Amino acid sequence: MDERFQSIGHAKTRLRYHVIFSTKYRRKCLGAVKEDVLASFKYAEEKSDFKILIMNLEDDHIHFLLKFKPALSITQVVSRMKQLSTWYLWQKQEAHFRNYFWKKNKIWTGGYFVSTIGEVSEANILEYIKNQG
Repeated sequence: MDERFQSIGHAKTRLRYHVIFSTKYRRKCLGAVKEDVLASFKYAEEKSDFKILIMNLEDDHIHFLLKFKPALSITQVVSRMKQLSTWYLWQKQEAHFRNYFWKKNKIWTGGYFVSTIGEVSEANILEYIKNQG
C-alpha cells in the first residue's frame, strides 16, 4: 500500500491543509515564548485527532501543515487547536500574556486562513478532468 495515502473504510485520502492564524489584535507576543507556543500545539495534537506535519511562527501569527480524517471539519480542528493551546499557554506564561491581553484566555483571533495543498497543480487537475471520457 502507498504510505502517502490514508485508508478509512473503503476510502483512500491524502488531505493536507495549510493553516494560519494570528494573535488577537495582531499583538507581537509569540516570539518571546516560542518554545512554549510550539509545545502548546504539540500538547493539542497529543489530545486530539489531527497531525501537525510542520509548524513555524512569527511574532504575531503561526503557520501549520496539518492532516486529519475527512470526518473532521477544518473548523473543528482549528477550534480545538486554539482552545487547547490557549489553555496551555495561559498556564505556562500568564505573566507574559497579561502584558498583551486584558482578558484571560485570549490569544488568537476568531478567524483563520486555510488552503488545501496537493501534489499537482490546479491547472493539471483541470486538464485531467477535461480529458476524461
